[in-house]
Amino acid sequence: MFAKSKLVSAFAAALLVGGGLGAQSAAGDPTCAGVGALAVHGQHIIGDYVTGIGGINGNLAWPPKGGVVGTATSANGGPVVRGGPGPGFHFPNGVPPGASFCVPQAQSGNALP
Repeated sequence: MFAKSKLVSAFAAALLVGGGLGAQSAAGDPTCAGVGALAVHGQHIIGDYVTGIGGINGNLAWPPKGGVVGTATSANGGPVVRGGPGPGFHFPNGVPPGASFCVPQAQSGNALP
């Protein structure tokens, strides 16, 4: 069984990498809201990298309820993308990490218009 302390660590790391669950853009809107089916950038981090349920496609309801995150993460034996989204997915695939991708004012060459 996946240790509770490891689950807490995985969730805390996701918050740090995701810039927080309630981060806002310069305009005051939740960061990445409206990209795919996202309500906030944290939905992508938790849905796609921690649980594997799927955040960007809307499979993970936001905010998650009823132990969904803990149950899915435990069933996976830990986060789906180990090492965090940046080193575990974004860097090897040439995709800028973090919510900067969703913010047009960001310095990312791949920022959305």
